[in-house]
Amino acid sequence: MAQPSVKSFKVNSFLEAFSQDAFGTSRAKSIENDRCVKCGGESIEFRNAISLKEFTISGFCQTCQDKIFGVGF
Repeated sequence: MAQPSVKSFKVNSFLEAFSQDAFGTSRAKSIENDRCVKCGGESIEFRNAISLKEFTISGFCQTCQDKIFGVGF
């Protein structure tokens, strides 16, 4: 189980509200359950440490990261 990156209360509150509005789910809960906040898919395999770190920040799986940021991020 991954752990969401530590954020200030205000930033965390904003991200939780945004993920609820945009994706209908909690960013933190998705990360804790190794699920992508965007597509709901399993999030356990990442290309590299940077992509894994991004998952703990955004909650996006590798596939969604590639779609959003481009392959090779």
